[in-house]
Amino acid sequence: MTFSNILAKIYFLTKTNSVSFPTADVTILANNALERVVSLILQSDGRWEFDDSNHTDLPVATTALVSAQQSYGFETSHIEIERVELKDQQGNWRKLQPLDQADVYDQSLTDFLKGGGTPVYYDKIANSIFLYPSPDFSQNASLKINYSRPPVSFLVTDTTEQPGFNSLYHDLIALWVSYEYSFANGISTADKFLEEIIRKEEALKEAYALRSKDEHIRISAKKYKFN
Repeated sequence: MTFSNILAKIYFLTKTNSVSFPTADVTILANNALERVVSLILQSDGRWEFDDSNHTDLPVATTALVSAQQSYGFETSHIEIERVELKDQQGNWRKLQPLDQADVYDQSLTDFLKGGGTPVYYDKIANSIFLYPSPDFSQNASLKINYSRPPVSFLVTDTTEQPGFNSLYHDLIALWVSYEYSFANGISTADKFLEEIIRKEEALKEAYALRSKDEHIRISAKKYKFN
């Protein structure tokens, strides 16, 4: 469904039009609904990581390493950091291990792995990651972050765009906006919209949890010895 189709369905379900329910207001609610749907997908996502198909690049950021620089900022649009890798001086990529301040309980963070070297750990603080130890070399494009990010928002000026997730569930956007409108205006159909939303959201979560059909879970039996 394009955003134009979604608008038409909203006006049909709510028995309104662009005068009684301005498109600008609908767009705000539609983007709220879009963010909710994507948050559910990210919670349900299995081994096939989701990313809004309207993005024009991959959710991978690469930056230079700077000798003795421990902190590296990332964009606030990065919802979750999924993986951090570092290229060493031999050109080999290494997966860094996540670290939390609580893990360093027997010494100060300032003294933890001080002196520099090839980073092994990273800690997430606010909009930055901190490397431990801090690098003792500088190198271009050597810190790589895989992340999840928000969806591409609808625009009032472009109604041709489609939501960047499974098209079988695009009408969730229309249902959520119709529910919000009906609830705010005390219309009895709000409960019916909510029932349908709950049903479709459960189907959405199941679909994204099980979509890696090309992978098979292998279960092996362990042998236990009893005395």
